[in-house]
Amino acid sequence: MVKAQETVRQGSIRLVRGCPCYKVFGDEKLCVNNDSVLEIGVIDIDPTVFGYHHEKEAIEQERAPENDVCYCAIYVNYPDNKVYCISQGWVIRIHGKNVPGSDLEDALQFLSTKDLSANAEICSECLYKFLLTLSDVFADLMTRKEKTDEIKRYVDKFSLKIAVKLSQMDDLMKPIGTEDQIEQGVQYFAFLRGYLIQLLEQQGYWSNLGRELQENHAEPWVMELVGKRERLARLEFQFYSQTLQIRDINDFHLLIKMLNYILRTSDEILALNERIHDEIRSQRFKELADKDQRFNYLKAYAEKSRTVEHNFGNILQILSRL
Repeated sequence: MVKAQETVRQGSIRLVRGCPCYKVFGDEKLCVNNDSVLEIGVIDIDPTVFGYHHEKEAIEQERAPENDVCYCAIYVNYPDNKVYCISQGWVIRIHGKNVPGSDLEDALQFLSTKDLSANAEICSECLYKFLLTLSDVFADLMTRKEKTDEIKRYVDKFSLKIAVKLSQMDDLMKPIGTEDQIEQGVQYFAFLRGYLIQLLEQQGYWSNLGRELQENHAEPWVMELVGKRERLARLEFQFYSQTLQIRDINDFHLLIKMLNYILRTSDEILALNERIHDEIRSQRFKELADKDQRFNYLKAYAEKSRTVEHNFGNILQILSRL
């Protein structure tokens, strides 16, 4: 997957590692831009090397002198919403259609959960699959069966990555694994089970705290905050229950319907997370947490809340397109 740091946005262009037209077949490395097949020599260059260029005219100076050399790096040109090859200057085209720069931007945001560096081959394949699956421009290039399978793979991997990241950041949880394990292939439910159990335990923790606060006649805003945190854990459990269900769906229309439920749950998670974040940054909460250690877990939630915002924001963006 592509991470945000693997792209460089400068002025009117954005440099990107990888290219959806770069293909590897055995020992052969090929460029299939504009439906042609050209055997190429690849120089895998990190796009930060060209970071001092701010516009299309400047980046064009980086073209390779040979017509069969590929840097496996491309750029979005915002003024014309097109994507270009850095090494050859070609407009990037798939099946006779220009790749819109805005669709590539969507792909980069969606594929931004991985923390470790990805090589250009992995980045390229991810970009290609994203564009064919979710871009309106290429909507007629995949069968519904192919789209169904690809969307399920996206949701599977993306949801697991969120679980890994959040389990690493929550003081009430133990890490369930690493993103490397996901890349290497894991049994989905077995991997996720530990996270679901911990979400249930979180619900119990906040529920018990809510009862204690009620018995002690806590202020209404404190009761409400703890209730929101319990509901957030409940919604996250619901989100993963829904993603588990789509694994057995093979009908495209039914899949889209189920994704709508996931979309609504993600929307609720985002809204509730934002309200919790605002409250725990308030002065009255800081004063409460300084006096009452039971709220240390909520105090530590501030960092995690921004990760929730980023990841579930990505889910909303992608599923909304469907």
